[in-house]
Amino acid sequence: MEEGLWQKCELILAFFRAHSAENQSPNSMQTARSNQPVLFGRPTSQKLSEFLASFPCVSYELDANFIVQTVSSNILDLLGIQQECLLGRRALWHERLFPADRERLMTRLHENTAPTFVSEIHRIINDSGLPVWVSHSFWKIETRHHTSVRGTIVPLTREVRSKFVETETISQFIHKIGNHFQLMNLLIGSIRRNQTPGSELDALEETVERAVDFTRSFSNFCQVPAHLSAVNLSEILLSATQSVAPLFAEKKAQFNFKGERILNEIFVFGDSSLLELAFSSLLENAGDATKPGDVVTIDSNSEPPGPMPSSIAWISIIDTGCGMNKGVLEKASAPFFSSKRDRHGLGLSMAIRVLEMHGGLINISSEENHGTRLDIVLPVCSSVGSER
Repeated sequence: MEEGLWQKCELILAFFRAHSAENQSPNSMQTARSNQPVLFGRPTSQKLSEFLASFPCVSYELDANFIVQTVSSNILDLLGIQQECLLGRRALWHERLFPADRERLMTRLHENTAPTFVSEIHRIINDSGLPVWVSHSFWKIETRHHTSVRGTIVPLTREVRSKFVETETISQFIHKIGNHFQLMNLLIGSIRRNQTPGSELDALEETVERAVDFTRSFSNFCQVPAHLSAVNLSEILLSATQSVAPLFAEKKAQFNFKGERILNEIFVFGDSSLLELAFSSLLENAGDATKPGDVVTIDSNSEPPGPMPSSIAWISIIDTGCGMNKGVLEKASAPFFSSKRDRHGLGLSMAIRVLEMHGGLINISSEENHGTRLDIVLPVCSSVGSER
């Protein structure tokens, strides 16, 4: 086992040595993402092909006409497709895809700008005519004389696929159940007009309203970033604070916004509506934990800007409210968990999901009777027009 692993390491080291000997230039650091096709001697090319075929993914390259130029030999083992059925043909991105999947991939490819890559989950038809679910990442390489598409395809196991539910399916479910709630509200109005006892009707109406609110929260939880652009963090947080201002006024809690000047200069590439929704939910949770006289603070900081577009923004939301004990803290981020009987338990988990989809994360620390602190980290754009 160790000998086989060592041999693989020797192969890849030999590949890099051979390539560095052929390309002694200041730009050699860009080999992995070079826009120029890489040419190797026959022995090195063969060893590299063997090395790539040992990985649990299929690698390939297409030309400008989507004709397969290269594809790793493990495609038969992983996807059930013979290598010779694809080489020199357009089959990989055409005949082997369902029309809806092909259209989605083409749209993503044309929208993509180098040097970022695109990832999609879709189906590929194998040699038996059966669909294989895969995770597919690819990017377009463009130079003055050469255009190609390079990608990797990883088959999804049945266990992973069974956990995957398409967002469109969830949206349809929410739309249909919403129609039933509207009908129930109409029936409640009709019952009121017929002088049905008020207490029972009030209980029914409250139950329906809670079901509607739960469905709306689940809809928010299932959303994915759609309209992506460079958005200003300060504007996002100001909008979020305005949306929860009535709650803070009702609770008679104080609110401080520090570091607003820093955030004015920070942009995140993402969906502004979802980011505002996430921060509004976090602030609402903080407000719910307060009592009159408690304080909720937003603080922020940023790494010194560097040449790479990977600077980080820190945002902290700190409250002096009731806090959480260790047992509650361990469960706080789980969907549907809430320590309050009248809450659905999706607010914090939704916010975490949204921020993770934007490349960020949240660290939660809390002490019972002393408050809670949320430390949020997000990757930021170097300028308004840039992407992550």
